[in-house]
Amino acid sequence: MKIVLAGTMAGRGGIQTHYQWLSRALLEGGHSVRVLSLGPALDGSDKARETELAAFGDFEVICPQFNADKARVGPMATGLRILNFLRRWKPDSYLACGTGWNLFLPAILGLRSTRTFHEVMSGVPTGRKDSRWAVRFGFNEVLAQAGPVGENFARHFGWKRPITVLPAFPEPLEVTGNVPEGVTHTVPFGQAKAAFFSRLVPHKGALWLVRQWPRLSQSLKELHIFGKGPEEGPIRELIKSEGWEDKVFCHGPYPDGQDYIDLLTGFDLTLLPTTGAEGAPLVLLESMACAVPFVAYGVGGIPDYTNPDSEIVSPDDPDSFVEAVERTIRRLDQGTLDHERLQRFYGEKFSFGALKERWLGWLES
Repeated sequence: MKIVLAGTMAGRGGIQTHYQWLSRALLEGGHSVRVLSLGPALDGSDKARETELAAFGDFEVICPQFNADKARVGPMATGLRILNFLRRWKPDSYLACGTGWNLFLPAILGLRSTRTFHEVMSGVPTGRKDSRWAVRFGFNEVLAQAGPVGENFARHFGWKRPITVLPAFPEPLEVTGNVPEGVTHTVPFGQAKAAFFSRLVPHKGALWLVRQWPRLSQSLKELHIFGKGPEEGPIRELIKSEGWEDKVFCHGPYPDGQDYIDLLTGFDLTLLPTTGAEGAPLVLLESMACAVPFVAYGVGGIPDYTNPDSEIVSPDDPDSFVEAVERTIRRLDQGTLDHERLQRFYGEKFSFGALKERWLGWLES
Protein backbone atom coordinates (compact mmCIF):
# COMPACT_ATOMS: atom_id res chain seq x y z
CA MET A 1 0.00 0.00 0.00
CA LYS A 2 0.95 3.64 -0.45
CA ILE A 3 0.63 5.37 2.92
CA VAL A 4 0.86 9.05 3.85
CA LEU A 5 1.70 10.04 7.43
CA ALA A 6 0.73 13.67 8.05
CA GLY A 7 2.35 15.30 11.07
CA THR A 8 5.96 16.30 11.58
CA MET A 9 9.39 14.71 11.35
CA ALA A 10 11.40 17.81 12.29
CA GLY A 11 13.01 17.89 15.72
CA ARG A 12 12.68 15.48 18.63
CA GLY A 13 9.47 14.62 20.41
CA GLY A 14 6.76 12.04 20.82
CA ILE A 15 5.18 12.39 17.37
CA GLN A 16 8.57 12.44 15.62
CA THR A 17 9.64 9.29 17.46
CA HIS A 18 6.31 7.61 16.71
CA TYR A 19 6.48 8.44 13.01
CA GLN A 20 10.10 7.34 12.73
CA TRP A 21 9.39 3.86 14.07
CA LEU A 22 5.92 3.52 12.54
CA SER A 23 7.53 4.33 9.19
CA ARG A 24 10.12 1.63 9.71
CA ALA A 25 7.44 -0.91 10.69
CA LEU A 26 5.40 -0.08 7.58
CA LEU A 27 8.47 -0.24 5.33
CA GLU A 28 9.46 -3.61 6.77
CA GLY A 29 5.90 -4.71 5.99
CA GLY A 30 6.49 -3.89 2.30
CA HIS A 31 4.53 -0.62 2.13
CA SER A 32 5.54 2.71 0.58
CA VAL A 33 5.56 5.69 2.98
CA ARG A 34 5.54 9.46 2.55
CA VAL A 35 5.60 11.79 5.55
CA LEU A 36 3.99 15.20 5.08
CA SER A 37 6.08 17.06 7.64
CA LEU A 38 4.44 20.30 8.72
CA GLY A 39 6.22 22.76 10.99
CA PRO A 40 9.98 23.45 10.96
CA ALA A 41 12.20 22.53 8.05
CA LEU A 42 14.35 19.42 8.43
CA ASP A 43 17.82 19.97 9.86
CA GLY A 44 20.89 17.79 9.42
CA SER A 45 19.88 15.18 12.00
CA ASP A 46 16.36 14.98 10.53
CA LYS A 47 17.83 14.42 7.08
CA ALA A 48 20.05 11.67 8.45
CA ARG A 49 16.97 9.99 9.92
CA GLU A 50 15.25 10.21 6.52
CA THR A 51 18.25 8.60 4.83
CA GLU A 52 18.30 5.82 7.42
CA LEU A 53 14.63 5.04 6.87
CA ALA A 54 15.00 5.10 3.09
CA ALA A 55 17.34 2.12 3.43
CA PHE A 56 14.34 0.04 4.54
CA GLY A 57 12.17 0.77 1.49
CA ASP A 58 10.28 3.38 -0.52
CA PHE A 59 10.35 6.37 1.86
CA GLU A 60 10.45 10.17 1.60
CA VAL A 61 9.78 13.19 3.81
CA ILE A 62 8.00 16.11 2.14
CA CYS A 63 8.01 19.60 3.73
CA PRO A 64 5.23 21.50 1.91
CA GLN A 65 5.59 24.62 4.09
CA PHE A 66 9.07 25.39 2.75
CA ASN A 67 10.74 26.11 -0.56
CA ALA A 68 13.98 24.37 -1.45
CA ASP A 69 15.95 27.17 0.26
CA LYS A 70 13.87 26.69 3.46
CA ALA A 71 11.94 29.91 2.93
CA ARG A 72 8.50 29.51 4.48
CA VAL A 73 5.47 29.72 2.20
CA GLY A 74 2.00 30.86 3.24
CA PRO A 75 -0.88 28.68 4.48
CA MET A 76 -2.70 28.79 1.14
CA ALA A 77 0.40 27.75 -0.79
CA THR A 78 1.06 24.99 1.74
CA GLY A 79 -2.46 23.63 1.34
CA LEU A 80 -2.18 23.66 -2.46
CA ARG A 81 1.16 21.86 -2.34
CA ILE A 82 -0.33 19.17 -0.12
CA LEU A 83 -3.35 18.68 -2.40
CA ASN A 84 -1.20 18.58 -5.53
CA PHE A 85 1.08 15.97 -4.00
CA LEU A 86 -1.82 13.79 -2.86
CA ARG A 87 -3.54 13.95 -6.25
CA ARG A 88 -0.29 13.03 -7.95
CA TRP A 89 0.84 10.21 -5.62
CA LYS A 90 -2.69 8.83 -4.96
CA PRO A 91 -2.15 7.16 -1.55
CA ASP A 92 -4.24 4.23 -0.37
CA SER A 93 -4.21 5.44 3.22
CA TYR A 94 -3.85 8.87 4.85
CA LEU A 95 -2.99 8.95 8.56
CA ALA A 96 -2.88 12.26 10.47
CA CYS A 97 -1.34 12.70 13.91
CA GLY A 98 -1.22 15.95 15.91
CA THR A 99 -2.95 19.28 15.34
CA GLY A 100 -2.99 21.90 12.60
CA TRP A 101 -5.55 22.60 9.92
CA ASN A 102 -3.31 21.49 7.07
CA LEU A 103 -3.41 17.98 8.55
CA PHE A 104 -7.17 17.87 8.08
CA LEU A 105 -7.91 20.03 5.03
CA PRO A 106 -6.85 17.40 2.46
CA ALA A 107 -9.37 14.96 3.91
CA ILE A 108 -12.11 17.58 4.07
CA LEU A 109 -11.44 18.59 0.48
CA GLY A 110 -12.23 15.16 -0.84
CA LEU A 111 -9.19 12.93 -0.54
CA ARG A 112 -10.44 9.53 -1.73
CA SER A 113 -8.07 7.28 0.22
CA THR A 114 -8.91 5.87 3.65
CA ARG A 115 -8.56 8.75 6.11
CA THR A 116 -7.52 7.97 9.69
CA PHE A 117 -6.77 10.23 12.63
CA HIS A 118 -4.49 8.95 15.40
CA GLU A 119 -5.10 10.71 18.73
CA VAL A 120 -1.85 10.64 20.71
CA MET A 121 -2.75 13.48 23.06
CA SER A 122 -5.37 13.43 25.80
CA GLY A 123 -8.52 13.41 23.66
CA VAL A 124 -9.64 16.67 25.29
CA PRO A 125 -10.07 19.82 23.12
CA THR A 126 -8.13 22.98 23.83
CA GLY A 127 -11.07 25.15 22.79
CA ARG A 128 -13.39 25.93 19.89
CA LYS A 129 -10.47 26.57 17.52
CA ASP A 130 -8.94 23.15 18.10
CA SER A 131 -8.33 21.69 14.63
CA ARG A 132 -9.32 18.20 15.80
CA TRP A 133 -12.99 19.22 15.51
CA ALA A 134 -12.49 18.69 11.77
CA VAL A 135 -12.00 14.95 12.26
CA ARG A 136 -15.78 14.41 12.36
CA PHE A 137 -16.21 15.84 8.88
CA GLY A 138 -13.36 14.37 6.89
CA PHE A 139 -12.14 11.10 8.43
CA ASN A 140 -13.30 7.49 8.21
CA GLU A 141 -11.66 6.21 11.36
CA VAL A 142 -10.09 7.30 14.65
CA LEU A 143 -7.29 5.48 16.45
CA ALA A 144 -6.32 6.26 20.03
CA GLN A 145 -3.01 5.80 21.78
CA ALA A 146 -4.80 4.36 24.83
CA GLY A 147 -8.28 3.31 25.89
CA PRO A 148 -9.01 6.35 28.14
CA VAL A 149 -7.75 8.66 25.39
CA GLY A 150 -10.25 7.16 22.94
CA GLU A 151 -13.06 7.54 25.47
CA ASN A 152 -12.14 11.19 25.99
CA PHE A 153 -12.04 11.87 22.26
CA ALA A 154 -15.41 10.26 21.61
CA ARG A 155 -17.04 12.15 24.49
CA HIS A 156 -15.53 15.59 23.87
CA PHE A 157 -15.43 15.66 20.06
CA GLY A 158 -18.68 13.80 19.44
CA TRP A 159 -17.19 10.87 17.53
CA LYS A 160 -19.93 8.24 17.25
CA ARG A 161 -18.13 5.33 15.61
CA PRO A 162 -15.88 2.76 17.34
CA ILE A 163 -12.29 3.79 18.11
CA THR A 164 -9.43 1.31 17.78
CA VAL A 165 -6.65 1.49 20.38
CA LEU A 166 -3.18 1.44 18.83
CA PRO A 167 -0.28 2.70 20.96
CA ALA A 168 2.29 5.08 19.55
CA PHE A 169 5.81 3.78 19.03
CA PRO A 170 8.37 4.79 21.66
CA GLU A 171 12.06 4.70 20.88
CA PRO A 172 12.53 0.91 20.99
CA LEU A 173 15.54 0.71 23.27
CA GLU A 174 15.79 -3.02 22.56
CA VAL A 175 16.49 -2.09 18.92
CA THR A 176 18.56 1.08 19.31
CA GLY A 177 20.85 -0.21 22.03
CA ASN A 178 21.90 -3.05 24.26
CA VAL A 179 19.27 -3.43 26.98
CA PRO A 180 20.32 -5.80 29.76
CA GLU A 181 17.90 -8.56 30.68
CA GLY A 182 15.88 -7.78 33.76
CA VAL A 183 17.01 -9.70 36.82
CA THR A 184 14.86 -9.71 39.93
CA HIS A 185 16.87 -8.33 42.84
CA THR A 186 16.48 -6.60 46.18
CA VAL A 187 17.33 -3.05 47.22
CA PRO A 188 17.64 -2.31 50.95
CA PHE A 189 15.01 0.08 52.27
CA GLY A 190 16.41 3.61 52.25
CA GLN A 191 19.04 2.84 49.58
CA ALA A 192 16.92 3.14 46.41
CA LYS A 193 17.68 5.79 43.78
CA ALA A 194 14.75 7.29 41.87
CA ALA A 195 14.69 9.36 38.68
CA PHE A 196 12.27 11.68 36.89
CA PHE A 197 12.55 11.93 33.07
CA SER A 198 10.33 14.49 31.35
CA ARG A 199 9.84 18.15 30.49
CA LEU A 200 10.19 20.47 33.47
CA VAL A 201 6.79 22.14 33.16
CA PRO A 202 4.28 22.56 36.00
CA HIS A 203 1.82 19.81 35.07
CA LYS A 204 4.58 17.17 34.88
CA GLY A 205 5.18 17.63 38.60
CA ALA A 206 8.99 17.72 38.89
CA LEU A 207 9.07 20.75 41.22
CA TRP A 208 6.23 19.28 43.29
CA LEU A 209 8.21 16.03 43.52
CA VAL A 210 11.34 17.80 44.79
CA ARG A 211 9.21 19.57 47.43
CA GLN A 212 8.24 16.14 48.76
CA TRP A 213 11.87 15.28 49.51
CA PRO A 214 11.56 15.61 53.33
CA ARG A 215 9.13 12.67 53.26
CA LEU A 216 10.65 10.83 50.28
CA SER A 217 14.04 10.90 52.01
CA GLN A 218 12.67 8.51 54.63
CA SER A 219 12.63 5.73 52.01
CA LEU A 220 14.86 6.98 49.16
CA LYS A 221 18.60 7.54 49.11
CA GLU A 222 18.64 9.90 46.09
CA LEU A 223 16.28 11.70 43.72
CA HIS A 224 17.49 12.69 40.23
CA ILE A 225 15.63 15.10 37.92
CA PHE A 226 16.30 14.96 34.16
CA GLY A 227 14.74 17.32 31.61
CA LYS A 228 14.54 20.95 30.62
CA GLY A 229 11.88 23.60 30.93
CA PRO A 230 10.74 26.60 32.97
CA GLU A 231 10.84 24.72 36.29
CA GLU A 232 14.55 23.93 36.02
CA GLY A 233 15.62 27.20 37.68
CA PRO A 234 13.18 26.94 40.61
CA ILE A 235 14.16 23.30 41.17
CA ARG A 236 17.85 24.17 41.34
CA GLU A 237 17.13 27.08 43.67
CA LEU A 238 15.03 24.90 45.99
CA ILE A 239 17.71 22.23 46.18
CA LYS A 240 20.34 24.83 47.04
CA SER A 241 18.24 26.76 49.56
CA GLU A 242 17.34 23.57 51.45
CA GLY A 243 20.86 22.17 51.38
CA TRP A 244 19.87 18.99 49.53
CA GLU A 245 22.75 19.06 47.01
CA ASP A 246 24.10 15.67 48.12
CA LYS A 247 20.70 13.91 47.83
CA VAL A 248 18.61 15.67 45.16
CA PHE A 249 20.06 16.43 41.74
CA CYS A 250 18.85 18.42 38.71
CA HIS A 251 20.85 17.35 35.65
CA GLY A 252 19.18 19.08 32.71
CA PRO A 253 18.43 17.21 29.44
CA TYR A 254 18.98 13.48 29.28
CA PRO A 255 20.68 11.57 26.43
CA ASP A 256 19.24 9.03 24.01
CA GLY A 257 20.33 5.70 22.62
CA GLN A 258 22.76 3.57 24.61
CA ASP A 259 23.68 6.45 26.92
CA TYR A 260 20.01 6.72 27.93
CA ILE A 261 19.79 2.96 28.52
CA ASP A 262 22.92 2.99 30.68
CA LEU A 263 21.57 5.96 32.64
CA LEU A 264 18.07 4.56 33.11
CA THR A 265 19.19 1.11 34.22
CA GLY A 266 21.26 2.73 36.96
CA PHE A 267 18.08 3.67 38.85
CA ASP A 268 15.80 1.53 40.98
CA LEU A 269 12.53 3.22 40.00
CA THR A 270 11.22 6.13 37.91
CA LEU A 271 8.63 8.67 39.02
CA LEU A 272 6.13 10.65 36.93
CA PRO A 273 3.65 12.66 39.06
CA THR A 274 2.07 14.30 36.02
CA THR A 275 -1.43 15.71 36.47
CA GLY A 276 -1.80 17.13 32.96
CA ALA A 277 -3.83 16.16 29.92
CA GLU A 278 -1.61 13.25 28.91
CA GLY A 279 -1.76 10.81 26.06
CA ALA A 280 0.39 7.93 27.29
CA PRO A 281 3.93 9.07 28.18
CA LEU A 282 6.60 7.14 26.33
CA VAL A 283 9.12 7.52 29.19
CA LEU A 284 7.11 4.95 31.15
CA LEU A 285 7.45 2.44 28.31
CA GLU A 286 11.18 3.07 28.21
CA SER A 287 11.37 2.48 31.95
CA MET A 288 9.60 -0.88 31.59
CA ALA A 289 11.82 -1.81 28.65
CA CYS A 290 14.79 -1.51 31.02
CA ALA A 291 13.02 -3.48 33.78
CA VAL A 292 12.79 -0.39 35.99
CA PRO A 293 9.44 -0.08 37.85
CA PHE A 294 7.60 3.23 37.86
CA VAL A 295 5.14 5.19 39.98
CA ALA A 296 2.74 7.52 38.16
CA TYR A 297 -0.62 9.21 38.49
CA GLY A 298 -3.36 7.52 36.47
CA VAL A 299 -4.14 10.42 34.13
CA GLY A 300 -4.74 10.26 30.38
CA GLY A 301 -3.80 6.90 28.90
CA ILE A 302 -1.40 5.88 31.69
CA PRO A 303 -3.87 3.27 33.08
CA ASP A 304 -3.21 1.23 29.92
CA TYR A 305 0.28 0.62 31.32
CA THR A 306 -1.08 -1.14 34.41
CA ASN A 307 1.08 -4.08 35.43
CA PRO A 308 1.80 -5.98 38.68
CA ASP A 309 5.21 -4.39 39.21
CA SER A 310 4.48 -0.66 38.92
CA GLU A 311 2.14 1.70 40.79
CA ILE A 312 -0.52 3.84 39.08
CA VAL A 313 -2.46 5.91 41.60
CA SER A 314 -5.31 8.41 41.67
CA PRO A 315 -4.35 12.07 41.15
CA ASP A 316 -7.22 13.10 43.44
CA ASP A 317 -5.17 12.29 46.54
CA PRO A 318 -1.70 13.94 46.55
CA ASP A 319 -0.54 11.67 49.39
CA SER A 320 -1.24 8.59 47.28
CA PHE A 321 1.84 9.21 45.14
CA VAL A 322 4.33 9.33 48.01
CA GLU A 323 2.61 6.34 49.62
CA ALA A 324 2.99 4.42 46.34
CA VAL A 325 6.70 5.25 46.24
CA GLU A 326 7.06 3.91 49.77
CA ARG A 327 5.18 0.71 48.87
CA THR A 328 7.36 0.15 45.81
CA ILE A 329 10.53 0.59 47.83
CA ARG A 330 9.28 -1.88 50.46
CA ARG A 331 8.66 -4.41 47.68
CA LEU A 332 12.18 -3.84 46.39
CA ASP A 333 13.47 -4.43 49.90
CA GLN A 334 11.40 -7.58 50.38
CA GLY A 335 12.14 -9.01 46.92
CA THR A 336 8.47 -9.21 45.88
CA LEU A 337 8.87 -6.99 42.80
CA ASP A 338 9.55 -9.09 39.68
CA HIS A 339 11.82 -7.20 37.27
CA GLU A 340 11.80 -10.02 34.74
CA ARG A 341 7.98 -10.00 34.62
CA LEU A 342 7.98 -6.22 34.16
CA GLN A 343 10.33 -6.37 31.19
CA ARG A 344 8.37 -9.28 29.71
CA PHE A 345 5.14 -7.22 30.00
CA TYR A 346 6.76 -4.49 27.91
CA GLY A 347 8.09 -6.99 25.38
CA GLU A 348 4.71 -8.64 24.85
CA LYS A 349 2.68 -5.43 24.58
CA PHE A 350 4.83 -2.42 23.68
CA SER A 351 8.11 -3.55 22.11
CA PHE A 352 8.87 -2.67 18.49
CA GLY A 353 8.04 -6.21 17.39
CA ALA A 354 4.73 -6.27 19.27
CA LEU A 355 3.60 -2.85 18.01
CA LYS A 356 4.74 -3.60 14.46
CA GLU A 357 2.55 -6.70 14.45
CA ARG A 358 -0.45 -4.76 15.78
CA TRP A 359 -0.09 -1.89 13.30
CA LEU A 360 0.39 -4.15 10.27
CA GLY A 361 -2.57 -6.23 11.41
CA TRP A 362 -4.75 -3.12 11.63
CA LEU A 363 -3.61 -1.94 8.20
CA GLU A 364 -4.38 -5.29 6.62
CA SER A 365 -7.85 -5.25 8.14
